[in-house]
Amino acid sequence: MSSVKHRTLRTVFTIGLLATACSGSASTPTASEPPLTSLPPMTVTTMQLAPTTATPEPLAAPTIPAGICDSFRDPIVAGIIETGALTETSGIAASRRYRGVLWAHNDSGDDPIVYAVGEDGSQQGAFEIDALAFDWEDMALGPGPDPARDYLYLGDIGDNLGFRQAVTVYRIPEPTPDPAGGFIDSVDTFHLVYPEAGPDSEAMMVDPLTGDIVVITKGGAGEPARIFRAPGTNLVSGERVDLEQIGTFDLESGAFVTAADIDESGALIVFRGYNQVWLWQRAEIELAATFAAEPCRTPSTAEVQGEAIAFGPDGYSYYTVSEGSNPDINLVMSDAVVEDG
Repeated sequence: MSSVKHRTLRTVFTIGLLATACSGSASTPTASEPPLTSLPPMTVTTMQLAPTTATPEPLAAPTIPAGICDSFRDPIVAGIIETGALTETSGIAASRRYRGVLWAHNDSGDDPIVYAVGEDGSQQGAFEIDALAFDWEDMALGPGPDPARDYLYLGDIGDNLGFRQAVTVYRIPEPTPDPAGGFIDSVDTFHLVYPEAGPDSEAMMVDPLTGDIVVITKGGAGEPARIFRAPGTNLVSGERVDLEQIGTFDLESGAFVTAADIDESGALIVFRGYNQVWLWQRAEIELAATFAAEPCRTPSTAEVQGEAIAFGPDGYSYYTVSEGSNPDINLVMSDAVVEDG
């Protein structure tokens, strides 16, 4: 396995990306979803990005060594989800503020609830969100209005019937885990509009460098997965924002994209299928160049219906979880050595 100076490389890469950070049709709602005009009034919040006074240098390829995929070990079982409420785990996110805590939600059919579970699967609380739950498919941890805290993004993006042109992402400040749970009414709502109706998406991530929401269609059946982004600078609660396609991903026969994540530094990106994990090393701020390259494959384990993935707080490990009652929490860690200087 390779010896990787992760801390130094990660710092250099993140600073380089931050120095180059930059910004970025409504349709008639269906009968299954309330008209947008009927939504209750909400506080308008616009993503604030730090201004830059320096002229950015052109971004070179990141100095992440080749062979990073080979540094990941085989999966181990970190825990088993105890709560019987999580039977269709479709999205997870690993907290950076509360180490050892994972956030999770069910697929369609549940109420708008976010569950906190320990890495060992222990129950850490259930939080009802003041939102709708039509078909929640993925979640992500990302930036928001307060740069001192993390936010959870809940992706109501599923569309098995292929009729939605506008999907919804909810954003909440990351709660404090509490076995007593709670109710969260501080919610930003973003209505994302595809160029046409019909994409079925199960994967979403939030770029920590730009605040962009990235949504990936499921693909399969001879069709590539399509990758869309909603620019972070266009996100205003209660308003619509057009999704723009920034790439495609060709899938092998029988594969689908069921979840995605990007690590805290913005350097590494993973997609997962039911039994596959693909990893990209970021090429430049605009993600189109990254997705134009071929990903490498990293380890995965056989899961009944794997639909959730999240990087660990260190960025060099990731968790996967399947749907089903009391599923395993699988953890894949890197053998790469973290060195100073």
